[in-house]
Amino acid sequence: MRKLAAVLLGCIVLAGCASDWQEQVTYKVVEVYDYKMAPSSDPEKRIRLELVGDAPKGVLAKDSLSPKTVALSDISGDVAAGDQVVCTAKQHSMGAVQTNPIQTELSGCRKA
Repeated sequence: MRKLAAVLLGCIVLAGCASDWQEQVTYKVVEVYDYKMAPSSDPEKRIRLELVGDAPKGVLAKDSLSPKTVALSDISGDVAAGDQVVCTAKQHSMGAVQTNPIQTELSGCRKA
C-alpha cells in the first residue's frame, strides 16, 4: 500500500511540474492600424505581427506564437508594414493538469 501511495504521489508531482520557455523571435510587421478600446476612447496604434520562418525548438505552444498584436509604443524604433522586428517571446506552462492554454508574452521588441 505504501508503494502504491508513493507511486501515485510521484505521478501527481510530475504532472504538476511547470515549464518555461523564452527566446528571441523574429516577426514581420503585417499591418499598422488604429485600435479603440471603446467608441469614446482615443485610438491607439497597434501592430499585427507574424512569425518569420519556423517556430524555434523547444517552444511550448507553436500556435500561440503567431499572429501576435502589440502596441506601436512597445516597439523600439520606427516600424512600418513589411519591416521585421525581434522580440523576446516567453511562454509558461503550469503543468500537465493545466486547463488554460499557454499564452505567449512579447517584450523588448525592436526593429531588426
